[in-house]
Amino acid sequence: MAAASAPGLAAGVLGAFCLVLWFDVISCEQLSSAQSVFGVVNKSVTFLTASSTPIKDILWKKGKDKVVEKEENLDESVYPPFRERILLNIVTGDLTIFNLSSSDEDEYEFESTSIKDSIKFSLTVFEPLPSPTLNCTLINETVIVQCGIPEVYSSHRDLITYSWYCPLAGCEDGLESSILHVKKENDLSQEIQCTISNALLNSTSSLVLRTCVPADFCPKHLDEWCSYLWRLASRGTADHSRHRYVLLAVPLLVIVLIVVFLGAFQRWRAE
Repeated sequence: MAAASAPGLAAGVLGAFCLVLWFDVISCEQLSSAQSVFGVVNKSVTFLTASSTPIKDILWKKGKDKVVEKEENLDESVYPPFRERILLNIVTGDLTIFNLSSSDEDEYEFESTSIKDSIKFSLTVFEPLPSPTLNCTLINETVIVQCGIPEVYSSHRDLITYSWYCPLAGCEDGLESSILHVKKENDLSQEIQCTISNALLNSTSSLVLRTCVPADFCPKHLDEWCSYLWRLASRGTADHSRHRYVLLAVPLLVIVLIVVFLGAFQRWRAE
């Protein structure tokens, strides 16, 4: 009977323990969770122990591997790949890691006989954010602008959020989405901006809405071609490579205009 009731007894003790912690504004889930810490590649990050008592001995681990160890009255021992990359505060136990890389991501744990429980940190390391890409189309008198992340960027894309700066009325809807809708009847001389962000970084690209619609001098029957060439020439505004696209698009646009002019001239002569 005693053996059969052991699991129930253990569950009851754990439940009572959690209940006590609950009234002390601490939960069992909080005790087992790690603090989220964010860093950037090639930068530094510091894990703060917030210890209020003097630390006698220190052990930092990354996963199951030792990072640095310091026993009272002895020199600290630093383990690879952290040699010459860390700074240990031997009074508080705080740990700073320099020259971060993506491989540094993991759970870190601080242990000491001077404190009752270990302290855990979950480190996420971001690559520098690229400039977002901006592409636009004109559909049914509405300019649709798509803000995107270059496909080559793979660092925690799921943690990236979008925001827009749009000075026009009606832009409020979808300002936290990757897509923005603007009516063609608005003032298309205005510039809009898309910003991508994560916990530490942000990057912005801008676009003048007029570049999303065909130039007014384009003949109606060539509207689609003009629209395509116009957007091609203006695409550099979003990806900072304007000259490359202009060199390609301008000659094509000139050719289209020459064809239009010759056609008009021949019709004039025929009359």
